[in-house]
Amino acid sequence: MNHKDNSIYILASILSILYLLYGVIQFYKGAVAWWIPWIEGDEIQLGVRIGEAYIPNAFPDPFSGIILIIIGVIFARSIYLSRKNPELSDGFLFTGWILALLMLILNLVVLAADILDTYYPLLWGGKIENPWTLESDPWGISPHLILGIIAAPIYWKIKPLLKQLIP
Repeated sequence: MNHKDNSIYILASILSILYLLYGVIQFYKGAVAWWIPWIEGDEIQLGVRIGEAYIPNAFPDPFSGIILIIIGVIFARSIYLSRKNPELSDGFLFTGWILALLMLILNLVVLAADILDTYYPLLWGGKIENPWTLESDPWGISPHLILGIIAAPIYWKIKPLLKQLIP
């Protein structure tokens, strides 16, 4: 394994830990908010507080939390296989990267939908009741967005695999 591979697997290690942490937090917050609302669980955040928002903002959604956990486990598996069976490692790294990218895209689509939902009444001369802000939107600066951006450099490691898959 060369130096460039090491840096990618260090990045994958960091991503694995962060995806797992944010996944557990989102799953817990979602489970509490949805299924046992009499328990307070909304105050748990791993992000940095800036103004009224946390960056990244772990919001209560158990299903999103499960996906984040799965991505973290896939990255962890790629790290494990990088030492035991390097040929399989790239496949897990590719899968984790694709899922991270898809969650990033989903985050952007949800943000666009929230913005459109807020401002479409202007098309018919209506008024906006609550203006949209990045900090008021739970998906505004979420772990999906931040971790997806951080995962972007993995592309350079899996580029040869992509070339094999997409002629």
